[in-house]
Amino acid sequence: MLVAAIDTATPTLSCALLELHGGAVEVLTTRTDRQVGPGVGHGIRLPGALTDLLGALGRKVSDVEGFAVGLGPGSFTGLRIGLATWKGLAFANRRPIAGVSSLAAMALEAAAAAPGSESLFVPMLDARKGEVYAGFYRVAGHEVTAIRPEEALPPDALASRLEGLGAAVGFGEGYAAHAGVLASVIPLLDGAPATPSGPAVGRLAAPRLAVASFDDRALFALEPHYVRKSEAEVKFPDGIP
Repeated sequence: MLVAAIDTATPTLSCALLELHGGAVEVLTTRTDRQVGPGVGHGIRLPGALTDLLGALGRKVSDVEGFAVGLGPGSFTGLRIGLATWKGLAFANRRPIAGVSSLAAMALEAAAAAPGSESLFVPMLDARKGEVYAGFYRVAGHEVTAIRPEEALPPDALASRLEGLGAAVGFGEGYAAHAGVLASVIPLLDGAPATPSGPAVGRLAAPRLAVASFDDRALFALEPHYVRKSEAEVKFPDGIP
């Protein structure tokens, strides 16, 4: 089963093609692009990033049998662009689609940097406004289990969330953005990813896609996981007068 996976939760666009062989997952090719300036965001690079990867393998969009997408949390605009593109391709080609947490995908990838670790993995992305998006996961093999809900919070509030959860390690661009505060709260996991990757999103979604079929109701119901309210929702909780 050929799967196209993507994550657009951050300015980094990560796209990958994976082949599912029963319970095994093979990464065929991947592409990672970092936004370096205005006018070159995800909307400009999609769906070209996918068609470029497919073309390099001599494949077409119609050959893709499943779509995997990171649902965030992260950039509201980036998430909408990535999900809308993948939903459009899945609908047009009548293929199944599965969404996964972008932070959970980071935890799965980070586990490879600490094999056998029983630590709590705490991936963090920069949420701006002095906050981080944080997830709290344990990883066993290919299983990623959320220990508490993902949330947006000030870095110095993380300590209270970790009480009673045992040894923990932090990582991600959110950690890097607030290392001055977080270094005293939680140790950094060296070698862990800074942002979510397409291959990790695909691996996390693989078990569901392997047994899924096209379902238009499930496709239309799939939405980004923003975690916190948008600026417009905060300023106009009852709508624009």
